[in-house]
Amino acid sequence: MEDYITLFSIEHWIYILILVFFAIILFRLNRKIKQYRHWLTPTILVVSIAQQILLYGTYFFTGNFTLGDSLPLHISRINTILGIIFLITKNRTLFPLIYYYSGFAWMSFALPTEIQHITHPLGISFITNHVITLLLPYYAMFAYDMKLQKKDKYMAIFWLSIYVLFVYFLNPLIDGNYFYLVRKPVFPNTPDIIYVPASILVSYLMFCLLEKLYLWLQKIFYT
Repeated sequence: MEDYITLFSIEHWIYILILVFFAIILFRLNRKIKQYRHWLTPTILVVSIAQQILLYGTYFFTGNFTLGDSLPLHISRINTILGIIFLITKNRTLFPLIYYYSGFAWMSFALPTEIQHITHPLGISFITNHVITLLLPYYAMFAYDMKLQKKDKYMAIFWLSIYVLFVYFLNPLIDGNYFYLVRKPVFPNTPDIIYVPASILVSYLMFCLLEKLYLWLQKIFYT
């Protein structure tokens, strides 16, 4: 049986402090990010790709690769792939998706579910992935002047709804738990007919809050 970290355990706080450390560096040095983006962006890209290799390499070499948990269908893993593509292409269309979907990584920090210890390869993968996922939108703001439009949240919720419906029907076929629709982290006894629409609604409300946060930050750093 896997041994996972628990809410507000020592290792949970270690993860949080690592995130805070990199966040402080990013925001304190925000005016220098654009100047050094020519080497910062490739560095972040290499680390992100290395994290993916560590993640799937661990699954492969430990014999724990399963269709139900190891595919790149968790929302955080999809966001990582989008982030890698963004770092390569600087595609502004991807930026809102990366930002809004990073909100689910915040939820992972607030309510860790099936997260390994920091000494475990998957624990290292988790913290690496989430530091990049959570801070990449703000790096993009400083390095490439990426801005959020008020209409962007509608595109994000549209594609999220498509994703949720897809994994909802896929999960029973592969014994999966993508988007945590099977082993629900909150209100586990809620019927799917209520839980699935509620998940999308809560996600939309989260997007609204994230929008306000980012637009507020835009005013601070662009005025």
